[in-house]
Amino acid sequence: MKKYLLWMSVAAFLAGCAGQQEKGEFKIEGQFSNLPLGPVVLEELTLENLKVVDSTNVKDASGKFTLKGMVPEQGLYRIRFDNGKFVLLALDAGDMKLTGDANDLETMKVTGSEATAELQQFLQDISKQSIALTEEMRKVDSLHNAKVPDSVFQPQLEAIQKKEKEFEQGFFTLAEKTKNPANAVFAISQVRNPEEIIAHKQVIAGLTTRFPKNTLVKSMTDKIAELEKNNQLSAGDAAGGDDEAATAVKVGMEAPDFTLPDPNGKMISLKSLRGKYVLLDFWASWCGPCREENPNVVKAFQQFKGKNFTVLGVSLDKTKDQWLAAIAKDGLTWNHVSDLKFWDSSVVPLYGINAIPTNFLLDPQGKVIASDLRGEALTAKLREVLK
Repeated sequence: MKKYLLWMSVAAFLAGCAGQQEKGEFKIEGQFSNLPLGPVVLEELTLENLKVVDSTNVKDASGKFTLKGMVPEQGLYRIRFDNGKFVLLALDAGDMKLTGDANDLETMKVTGSEATAELQQFLQDISKQSIALTEEMRKVDSLHNAKVPDSVFQPQLEAIQKKEKEFEQGFFTLAEKTKNPANAVFAISQVRNPEEIIAHKQVIAGLTTRFPKNTLVKSMTDKIAELEKNNQLSAGDAAGGDDEAATAVKVGMEAPDFTLPDPNGKMISLKSLRGKYVLLDFWASWCGPCREENPNVVKAFQQFKGKNFTVLGVSLDKTKDQWLAAIAKDGLTWNHVSDLKFWDSSVVPLYGINAIPTNFLLDPQGKVIASDLRGEALTAKLREVLK
C-alpha cells in the first residue's frame, strides 16, 4: 500500500529516492508548547512508503525532543506527532532547532536550516493564498447559484481563473529560484495539472542542470519523462481520465462495498446508495488540495442533486472535531463517513488509495464510470451522463 503524505497531497509522479551521495549527520532539537506526550517520529517521504528514520518520546510538559541520524543528501522528511499532526522538513546534514506551539504549527520557528525555513515560509504563503482563493470561489459560486446575468458572472469567473493560474505559476517560480532541491521538487509536486508540468519543461530541465547529483530531482524528472513517453500525460488524463497506476479500482470495475459510520455513528454502506449516480469522494480536513477542490464538488452537487445524483464523502481524518468543522465550513451537505483512522482506514487498501483527493463516479449499478474528476471535468462528466 502506497502512503505518502505532505501538507498537500503529492502528485503521483513523485518517485522514491535512495541517495548514493556522501552521508552527513543531522540533529534536530525541538521544543513545542502543548505537545502531546508520546512518540515523535521522523520519516522520509517517498512515493512507495514512509521510511522511519528515527523516533523518540515526549515524556513531560516541556515538549522537548531530539532526533538524530544520517542523511544521504537533502530530501523531504516529516516529523509526526502522536496526535497525527506533523511538520515538513527539507533535511540536510547539520543541526536544526524547531520551536513553537503544537496547536499552531504553521508559525513554527526554524533555526539552523535555511532550506526548512524556506519550505515553511512557502507552506504559509500557499496556505494563505489557498484560503483566499477558496473564499473567492465561494463568492463566485454564490453568484452562479443566484442566477445573476452572465454580464455580471462571467467577469468574476474569469478573474478567479486568472488568480488560480497565477497561484499555480508560483510553484514553478519557487522551483526556478530556490537553491534547495527538495523544495524545488516539493513545489513541482503541488501542480495538479500534468499539462502544466509539460508546458514548463524548461523549469524541469533546469532542475537537472542545477542539481545534477540529487536523486530526488533525478527520480522526479525521470518519472515525468517516462509518463510523457507513455502518453500518460494526455489532455484526457489531465481532464480527469483514468489514472491506472494510482488506485486498485479501475473504470469498468464494480466499486468494492464498505460500511462506515457517519458523524452521528449511523452505519452507511456504499451499496445503500445503489440506484443513483454516486461521486465517491476520498478527502480529509487536513488535505489542502481537497479543501481547494471542495467548492467544485459543492457546485456539482447543487447543480445535479435533483437528477439522481449524490456524493458520499469518505474522510481520512483522525480527529472528529476537525472533520466536522471542515464539513461545516466548506458547506458539504451530503453524506459523510469515516472510521477516523487516518491512513489506516479500512478503505485505503480496499481501494488502493495512495493520495487524496481521489474520487470515483459510480453508475446506479455501482460500476465505476470515471475517476479523479476535477473542476470543470466533474461538471462536464455529470452533464454527459445525467441527460
